[in-house]
This record gives sequence, C-alpha cells and structure tokens, in this order.
Amino acid sequence: MDIMDYNEDLASKWAETLSAITGLPFLLCREEKYTPSREEEGPLCKLLQEQAAGRVFCEQDCTTPLVQALAKEEPVYFKCYANLNNVAIPVYSDKASDKRCFILGGRIISSYADLAGYRGVAEKLGCDQARVLETAKGILLTDLNHFKVAMEAIKTATLYLFQNREKYKIIEDRMAKLQTMIKVVSSTAAADNRELYHTILNTLGVLFNIQTAILLLRDADEERFRVEEVFGYQKEALTDVKINGVEGLIEEAVKRNEVVSSTGLFDILKTGLPNGFTSVKIFPITMKSRVEGLICILDTPLSPEDEDLIKSFCRAVSVPLENRLLFLRRENFFRKGEAVLQALVSIASDNDSPQLFDVIIGRAAEVAGAEQGSIMLLNEETRALEVKATRGLNSAILDHVRINPGEGVAGTVLERGTPVVVSNIEQDERFSRPNRTRYKTKSFISLPLRMKERSIGVINLSDKANGTDFSDMDLKLLEILALYSAVAIERQVYYQSSLSLRKISITDPLTELLNRRYFEERISEEVERSKRHGQPFSLIILDIDNFKEYNDTYGHLAGDEALKNVGHVIRRCVRIIDIAARYGGEEFAIILPTTDKEDARLIGNRIREGIEGVTLPVIPVIKDKGKEAKLTISLGIASYPADASTIELLINNADRALYKAKAQGKNRVVLFGNL
Repeated sequence: MDIMDYNEDLASKWAETLSAITGLPFLLCREEKYTPSREEEGPLCKLLQEQAAGRVFCEQDCTTPLVQALAKEEPVYFKCYANLNNVAIPVYSDKASDKRCFILGGRIISSYADLAGYRGVAEKLGCDQARVLETAKGILLTDLNHFKVAMEAIKTATLYLFQNREKYKIIEDRMAKLQTMIKVVSSTAAADNRELYHTILNTLGVLFNIQTAILLLRDADEERFRVEEVFGYQKEALTDVKINGVEGLIEEAVKRNEVVSSTGLFDILKTGLPNGFTSVKIFPITMKSRVEGLICILDTPLSPEDEDLIKSFCRAVSVPLENRLLFLRRENFFRKGEAVLQALVSIASDNDSPQLFDVIIGRAAEVAGAEQGSIMLLNEETRALEVKATRGLNSAILDHVRINPGEGVAGTVLERGTPVVVSNIEQDERFSRPNRTRYKTKSFISLPLRMKERSIGVINLSDKANGTDFSDMDLKLLEILALYSAVAIERQVYYQSSLSLRKISITDPLTELLNRRYFEERISEEVERSKRHGQPFSLIILDIDNFKEYNDTYGHLAGDEALKNVGHVIRRCVRIIDIAARYGGEEFAIILPTTDKEDARLIGNRIREGIEGVTLPVIPVIKDKGKEAKLTISLGIASYPADASTIELLINNADRALYKAKAQGKNRVVLFGNL
C-alpha cells in the first residue's frame, strides 16, 4: 500500500473514530473543496441537502474554511449559513502528489438563537416544517467552549497519528486498538456509571497490558477524590482504600495538571496506597480547565508514546465522564436541597411542638447523612449546655451531661460561635485525642445555633452512613438548617413564655379556673356564635352555701381550701368545650356552648353531687383537731336565646334562678323559667 493511500485510509478511519467519540458527524475531505454527501452527514445537514439550493450553499460555505485550515495548518472554527458551528482540521498534505486531506464536522447548535436561525434557513430553502421540528427536537445544545476544548484534544491526537508516517503500520495497530477502545466507551453512553468506569479501566488494561489501575473522581461535594473503579491485581485490597487528595502525588497532579510518577515507596504510601506497589503514574482527566478525575496506573512500565496515547484517551473520556459528573452533582445538589427544604418544612410545622428538638436533630442527620447526633441548648440559669435530643443514642445516657462554654468541642463551638468540621479527631491539632469507641468514624461536625450575636446552643453530628468524612458542602447545608432552627427554638421559647403569661393573665390563681375578665370575653363570643349558627348555649351561676359562716368558723385558710376543692370538682365535671370561671368571692360561672337548659341541668347536678361528696379536714381550734367539714352548692341556669336577648339579661336571669335555689333550701339546681 502506498504511504499516501495508507494515510488516506487512516484518515477515513480517524474521522469515523471521532464521530464515535463525540457522537457528532465528521467527514473526510480529500481536497480543499467540500462536496456534500448526505449519507455521511448529520440529521441537520441531511435535511438541508435534500434541497438543491441547500447543497450549493453547503459546498460554498464549507470550502473556504478548508482552504484556511490548510494555509494555517491549524483547526479553523466557523459558523455556516445555517447557524451550525463547525471545525475544519487539516490531517495532512503532500505537495509532490498534490494530495490534501481534511476532517470537517461538528455541526453543533450552541444556543437557542442558533436553533431559531437554523429553522429560519430551512424554511427559506423550502424544507417541510414538520420534519424540521421533528429533526430539531432531538438535537441537544452543546457549549461552544466545551466543543473547542474537545477539538483541541482531537487535534493533539491527530498530529500524533500522522506525524510519523514511516511508522504507519505501528500506528495502524494502535489506531485499531484506540478505535476499538473508543467504540466500547461510546457504546456505554446509555450504561450506568459503574459500567462506564469499568469499561474505561478495562480498555486501558487490555490496550497497554496494565497490571493495576485505579479511577479516581472528585466527589459530589468537590472536596476530595474517591476511588470509583479498580482494575487488575489486588483489586479487593484497593476497592476500599482512601486516597489522600490533599498532599503528595495526587496534589501535584491536580495542581500541575500534568502526568506525575514515582517509584519511591514513601511517595506511594503518602498517596494512600497500601504497601507492595513499586511504581505509580498518575494521569489527570481535565474538564473545563479543572482536574476532575485521575487514572493511577501501578507497577506498569509505559513508553513515552504510550503515555501520549493515554493522555489523548483521558481527553476523550473527559466528555462522557463530565456528563456523568454533572448529572451526579446535579442529582446530589437537588437531593440535598430537597432534604433541606423538607427539613425546614418539618421544623416550621413543629416549631410549637414539644418534639421540636427531636425534629431538628433528625432532619440535620438526614441532610448530612449522619448516624449519630445531638442538639444541646444553653441553660440561661446554669450557663451550661444541656442535651435536648439525640439521634442514634439513647437520650437517657446523656441526660446528666453538662458542658460549660469553652469546654470540649461543643463548648468551644458555643463560645466562639463558629462551626468545626473535623476529618480525623486523632490527627486534628485543635482537638487531638483518641476517638471514642461509640463512634465508627473519626470525622464529625459541630455548629452553633445563633440568634443575632449570641449562641443559644450547638448541633453535633458524627458517623456518616457511607463512612466518608463530613465536607464543607455538609456544613453549608447545615448552616442553613441551624439558622432556621435557632429561629424556631426562639419562637418556641417565646411561644411557651407567651402561653404562660397568657395563662397567668386569664387564670384565677387560687382555684386555677378562668378569671372573670376572660369569662366576660368568652360569653360575648358565645352570644355572637349563637347568633351566627342558630345554636343555644347555657349559663350556670353557682356559689357555695353558707360560705361566710364556713369562713367565720374555720378561718380564711380553710375557706381558701374550700374554694380550691370546688374549682377542682368543677374542672373534673365539665366538658373540654365548657368555660368555667371564678366569677367573684365564692361565686362561679360556667358557659356551656351548644347546650340547652335540660342538658345543662345534668351537668349542674353532676357538679352539685361532686361537691356534696367532698369532705374537708379542718383545724379551727386545737381542741377540734381532726374535725371534718362538708360543703354544698346552689346553682342557677339560664339559656340564650330562650331566656334572654342580651348578656346582661342572661346573667341576671341565671342569678335569679340561683337565688330561687337558695330560697328553696340550697344544695339544688334551679332552671330559669321554673321560678
């Protein structure tokens, strides 16, 4: 085979390979003139070239960039008349034989404006609009800068393939392997992540006879690299290894964005690899000028040519890997964002609940993926942190724990008001101490609950379920949760204080029944409700029989005890919807919503009988020590609107019924209307 014929054949295979790598159409042009070929084109160009005018425009528009690429000996990027972004890459030229070869392609849409422009051109050429819409529907927008970066990688690989023509047989062999490898990788477009990672390392292993290789990817929180796939010997020993991404060879490869290697035992161990390996070579995988992945090849000699080819391969696989990483990070971001949102909703719905602290620590653990945790609140009286709720621990174990500000991790976080994220408690200079046996991992996170300029408590979390360390992303999400939790806690404290103050303001302190002021508010509300819904309500007014004589006989302390006991019986006998109040002195009033007089009589008699059954021990004088006294009550009942049209008349009529009960001998219930 002639060398030029060989190169032409190789260029044709290379164009096919580029299409397989990128999923974009690439064509081989054998001279500085483009002749449209619908069979090899992408769907957008095929549609235009069905029209005669479209074929003419395509030929005219694409020929000039081919000539420019030949003159510059560099790729030329251009946007064609149909708003498609393209690249022309010179493969080789031979002046003696006057043979030239180019690779032309891309045909990408980089914006919605480009897509609208393409549809406009197709319309003018006379293309069927339904087909235009159908064709455009399956086209994805491609970032132009991303496209150019990928083309630069292709340019490097192209130069590598054609700069040593005399070695074309060797190149052909490598080209066949590379093409096979890329086809395998591209065929995993619909595969899951694990299959893609497995394919990347296995194709490298087969192509270069690699002994052992590891694929590392930056994790979803973008803090460190983790092992995603292992190939070759000692696979089991390497699967769970933790690679140190903050120092040594890994850090060097990331910072320099270059291949780094070492045969030094200390360098290999410092990277985090187990003992037993004699060499390591690390290839960075770059995505948008940032190293997002690494391929570590162990105990395998590689020639400079092999290294160049692997570097080109790393550029090629960066495209599918970037898509997977972006997808995973987006999913992770949405998942964590949804967890935070659900946590905020839960806290908001429970901020008046006694379970608020359990909800907060539970949701915080879910957001960070922690198995253990606690929430501690500062006791304003003792000035010490106390455990309010736990996760993964029996709260009774920590009930006795009291931590002073500045003491230990939690006390330090409270005092300084700044969070702490620790990867290894035993190596962290701030808290260097042995890890406690109840913790599975050495990483934890502790952050303050702050209101304005003061800390009111601390959230502590430990033992990530997946065994990894807590990250800065965990901290950012938890800080949102902590801010909202602090507000919820303050609201609950305020709410409970308000309830206490409200209870004090409306309650009679002696009998613990409602007071007269609250009674007057509620009877007005009941009148309005009765008018609105057409339902009656009844009013009971009662007082203790012969209470003045009781006080005079047994003393005011005994009188107070009598009032307390009456209040207790009333609370026990009325329903939850009833409003019982101390009306004044020994007189009580009870509002019975949606209750007529006959039903009210039943409740009144239940109260009367309850009081009649109470025996009070009294000590009026020393000689009467041990004497017991009995109480009775009289009750009057009136209903609204049957017995009255106003509040004043209702109270007056209930009072009249009460006086009638007194006049009839006391210790009885009298209904107004039966006077």
